[in-house]
Amino acid sequence: MPKIVKNSIKFFERSPTLKIFKYDNSKKFYCSFYVGKQHTRNGNKEQSLKTENRQDAEKLAKEVFRKFWEEHKDTPVQTRTIKRSFDLDIAQPYLKTRIEKYEVKGNLINTGQKEKSQYERFMKSYFENVDYTIHDHLFSAVKDIIENLKRQNFKDTTISKYMNTISLMLRKAFNSRLIQQLPDLKEIITLRRINEQRPSYLNNELNMITKRLQEEFNTTKDSFFLEMKDYINLIRSAGFRPGIEPLKIKRFQYKFIHDKNNPTEPILFFTLHGTKTKPKHQLSCHPFFTKHIFIPEIQKRNPDAKQDDYLLFPKFDNRQRLYERIRKNFTRISSELGLYVRNGLTRPLYSIRHTFIKQRFDQNVPLQVVARHSNTSVDIINKNYLDDSEEMIVSEHKKLFGSTKSKLKTEIK
Repeated sequence: MPKIVKNSIKFFERSPTLKIFKYDNSKKFYCSFYVGKQHTRNGNKEQSLKTENRQDAEKLAKEVFRKFWEEHKDTPVQTRTIKRSFDLDIAQPYLKTRIEKYEVKGNLINTGQKEKSQYERFMKSYFENVDYTIHDHLFSAVKDIIENLKRQNFKDTTISKYMNTISLMLRKAFNSRLIQQLPDLKEIITLRRINEQRPSYLNNELNMITKRLQEEFNTTKDSFFLEMKDYINLIRSAGFRPGIEPLKIKRFQYKFIHDKNNPTEPILFFTLHGTKTKPKHQLSCHPFFTKHIFIPEIQKRNPDAKQDDYLLFPKFDNRQRLYERIRKNFTRISSELGLYVRNGLTRPLYSIRHTFIKQRFDQNVPLQVVARHSNTSVDIINKNYLDDSEEMIVSEHKKLFGSTKSKLKTEIK
């Protein structure tokens, strides 16, 4: 379907809903305006103006608009007799396509279902009596949603996810000609950041956590704690996104690659499918993890496992419930050890990703390499993963000037 060229659009204040525009595959101008569903299937009339000149297009569009209503002056205007439904016309068609999209992808978490839940709980009531063809009414409804989320003390990170759902929903309505103008969400709210900055963990702190997990296994004999230790060691060893992605890995998704210049040190290599940002992502693990944890422990833990079995927690079917249990236990143990809060900010499970990226930065690995390995961008790393703590300032100082010890010798007299 051809797209409308944004800078070609012009609205006419004295002719409600009338606009001219160009498609990206045509040099000619088109016009469209709302006429009601008794005239067209989607309620809009669209017509080619057969001219490339903007001034001519403006005159022709006004003439088409005037002529249409002159010819249909005796026909009742549908906007006066039919109540539009944002829910039926815009929200439900959008949510249906999103749910179907993620069902086809086979993701364990259906993002479309999550968006539907957001809409039902926090958005639907605000759009119920809105005439979505009136821009100011639509704008006000979105603004009210934001104010309500703020009153309920939702974080900017969470609010940004709701805004993303609204933005995609309205974009689909605009492309379907249901609305003539997209509300500028930047006029409604400016969020601090989409990804909330989190302080990273230090290596010795993560060692304290994995040690506690070993102790809990020794006490309870519950294999969950032993495999949770494996999970933490895995995500700290490479650019994984802590969450469902590592839990979805099956045994056929890893292999060893050998460096001909160092044949005794195999490189552990994973191929992930259906990740957050792209359908396929490949990454390798830290040599220490490969040699001292993966080969002697994880690889041998389930000797009868099949290639299609999950690498971690093979006896757990519900991966989402499993992740929630891991997350809650991580928060509990980190809190008990006095590690969860640092510099006034919490450090949930996802902070381990910050740890890995910051460690690579400290080792002078080029950010382009870190970004590619971690399935993100250099811009996102700079904004969200390299914090402004004193440790970070010291690290950057060393990169700039070398050792923190002065090399100048002062002569003592």
